[in-house]
Amino acid sequence: MGIKLDSQEESQIYRESIHQAGKVLVLRFIKPWLNSDFVFRILGYEKLLNKILQPIHSFTRKIIRQRNIKFMDNRDQQDCEIYDRREKHAMLDTLLLAEKNNQIDLEGIREEVDTFTFEGHDTTASAINMILFSLAENPDIQEKVYEEIMEIIQRKNGNSLEIFDYTNMTYTDRVIKESLRLYPPVPYISRELTEDQLINGYPAPTGTLVEAHIFDLHRDPQYFPDPERFDPDRFLPEQVEKRHPFAYLPFSAGPRNCIGQKFALLEIKTVIESILINFHLSPITQREDLVFVADLVLRTADPIKIKFTRRS
Repeated sequence: MGIKLDSQEESQIYRESIHQAGKVLVLRFIKPWLNSDFVFRILGYEKLLNKILQPIHSFTRKIIRQRNIKFMDNRDQQDCEIYDRREKHAMLDTLLLAEKNNQIDLEGIREEVDTFTFEGHDTTASAINMILFSLAENPDIQEKVYEEIMEIIQRKNGNSLEIFDYTNMTYTDRVIKESLRLYPPVPYISRELTEDQLINGYPAPTGTLVEAHIFDLHRDPQYFPDPERFDPDRFLPEQVEKRHPFAYLPFSAGPRNCIGQKFALLEIKTVIESILINFHLSPITQREDLVFVADLVLRTADPIKIKFTRRS
């Protein structure tokens, strides 16, 4: 977004508010009577949710306001088109430029910023958490990832890795995909039907809310034999070609797929590389101890514990 936060406290309040909002939304999801706007309102949940959303929207509006001041200080409206073509700039600048050209309003910008700030922090953290757990649980696979990383680092003669280097981590990429299969950060998604459908012989009219349970979809033995086994080779090109393209949906699919998936994967690889070149991971929490709880993002009831041993 091109903005540096004034204090850590701001982001802490934002994260806590996001978690509280998630609890209310999940509660509405699992209790059918709360789907009624009238019932949701008279039982006080609507007022509670609006109160929780206030600091969330204030946070994003502040980011937009601060960046807009810098944007207008640096560029007048006549320079916008030149600025857009010739220079690299923050994503928020692109939105502000669109607003100046009457392509989006300020509320639309807030919704886009909300999408990136909310979707981009908790989901990636959940993914990294479970990938580290998977690596700790599978030491042979962890060692292969480490060897691939070190091979690339040695080719660079100690220089910093660049984006191109991360795209060449083919085995690491398969490991990440397998972890996202078993532990998708977003375990389910909702879609509203825009036309009538027939699902398993049952009519589903336009406007029906459909829930796709990604967590269960990724464990379909028809597409993933022995689904609970961690096997990165499921994502070898020849294996992927055999599967239905929608059998694997960690970032959803189609026109409403995750807008930040490429950035998220680069972020994940950066963190994994930084950790593995310094530490060997060993499991403390066992897989049979994992208990997942209902939330907007995949979470465990108890913290996952991993032992970090510094590499010699």
